[in-house]
Amino acid sequence: MRYSADSTVLPTTAADLLNWAAAHIEARGFHDGRNGERFGHDGHTTTTCLLRPGMLGALDVAGGDGRRSSARTYDYPALYAAQRLALDTVADLAAGGAVPHDVAWSDEHQYRRFVVHRWGMQDGRTGAEAVALFREAAEVAERASAAAIRPGRPPVRLHLPTVGDVLEWAAAHVEDAGHLPGELTHDPAGYAGTAACTMLHALDRALVAAKPDPGGEHASWEAYRAAARGALRLLAEHLTGGPVDVSADQREASRRLRGTVLMWGGMPGRSTAEVAEAFRAAAPVAADGVDVEEPVEPGQAAFF
Repeated sequence: MRYSADSTVLPTTAADLLNWAAAHIEARGFHDGRNGERFGHDGHTTTTCLLRPGMLGALDVAGGDGRRSSARTYDYPALYAAQRLALDTVADLAAGGAVPHDVAWSDEHQYRRFVVHRWGMQDGRTGAEAVALFREAAEVAERASAAAIRPGRPPVRLHLPTVGDVLEWAAAHVEDAGHLPGELTHDPAGYAGTAACTMLHALDRALVAAKPDPGGEHASWEAYRAAARGALRLLAEHLTGGPVDVSADQREASRRLRGTVLMWGGMPGRSTAEVAEAFRAAAPVAADGVDVEEPVEPGQAAFF
């Protein structure tokens, strides 16, 4: 797709998004982000698409930050799927294989953004290196897209999810992709979302599937927040056989709960069947049935 900082056309595939981010750095220069800012200032410019970007700035502008137009209609599910896969691939490359878990972060998405930002901040990092990473990530993303929409594995999104929906989605994902004990989110030889993964990563994938679009209805966000909190707490309590102390502040409580899931799933010899059974056993008895959107057909934008 043609690059232009003024364009209101947004990429709907991860490969196009990553190539656009690379072209944006080539056109605007590279800001390493070590002064703590998201973009480098350019005189009195305030429009994000015209600032000198760092790694996250280039990704965000490529995804539409400062470039959306009210005169256009956008395919937001495809846009957000492209953004998620783009972040997954570039974060894996920045981490040198697969992103390791860090339970101090309550959200894998935000931690992946930090991994990319940290890579860009390393001393001596050049724009040419950033461009090369984005170009390589674009090639990886194309292969990952093909793996995600293979026949027989249509991706689905959860709509108005319950706790039971989230845990069932995680169980089904583990059964499909396989379980991999350890500290890495997924098998470094595969792609995030389709490779064998840890128990915690499967839960994080389920929460991605349940998360509404930013412009979603209030009811969607209320359902998501309740399901996200409940799924993590109930799973941890099932694994430990009793209540988990979450009386500390929210960040510390999240760290404890996520650490519990990571440790249990990471026990040597922990099987895929055991992990899937644990997800289902943790679900409330009165959970509603899974309510999902229509499956995405092969060739359409996959959900990650």
